[in-house]
Amino acid sequence: MSREIKISTWIENRLATGNYSFTLKDLKQDRNNKTVISTKRALSRLVKQEKIISIHKGFYIIIPPTYKNMGILPPVMFIDNLMGFLDRPYYLSLLSAASIFGAAHQQPQVNYICTTLPSVRTTKKKGVVIKYISKRKFPKEYIIQKKTESGYINVSNPLLTCIDLINYHKTIGGLNRAATIINELSEEIDIKNINKQILNISAKADLQRLGYFWDHEIDQSKLADKLFAIIKDQTNKLRSCKLINSKKKNKDTISNRWKINVNATIEIDE
Repeated sequence: MSREIKISTWIENRLATGNYSFTLKDLKQDRNNKTVISTKRALSRLVKQEKIISIHKGFYIIIPPTYKNMGILPPVMFIDNLMGFLDRPYYLSLLSAASIFGAAHQQPQVNYICTTLPSVRTTKKKGVVIKYISKRKFPKEYIIQKKTESGYINVSNPLLTCIDLINYHKTIGGLNRAATIINELSEEIDIKNINKQILNISAKADLQRLGYFWDHEIDQSKLADKLFAIIKDQTNKLRSCKLINSKKKNKDTISNRWKINVNATIEIDE
């Protein structure tokens, strides 16, 4: 590539080859004879012209003509490159993952990305919000890849998505919303994925809650039986836990094999 090429031309060439993003490092390597000041000025002009957007310091996305009215790309088209730039493992999670499997009821307003610690600040650009959720343990075996217009993205499989929905139910609007999505998403779960490995990726209490949902709220007895067998094989006795931690115990709760104190009424939208 010519060292004298204009930045606008350089960007157009990337777009022509299916690249919707670039880093400042990429640009400097191809135009190492240009000063930092001239490069920043050129990028600033292109930002004002709404041809590029800085999503993170040193990372830009390119806005093709087809997305000119939106002013930004859908995150699924650049999130893989962004997380690669940040050198972070990741997967699309919660409502964002559920929508990939057609179980989110409506397109989520927030894009949820799960990654490792330390925490990453929420990204807000042109009406697009990317919220990052950090985990200490990263369950690679429960992450799959889905093809997008610009390549591939990592997505939690249906089982991991259900577990995350319970774990982070406050983040998505409450346990009722989580249960509503789990109701649809459970049909996509491969029962072979329910094995002893899930004990390493989730608090046992959240697995108990998921099992309770499958038994009493969602009518997925086969999934419930498999999960119960896995947990019982590894644990002699289940500890009692509340369905919702932030609420008081229900003294009149009906006993169940999951040892869940049902201290809330679950309402699932059909």
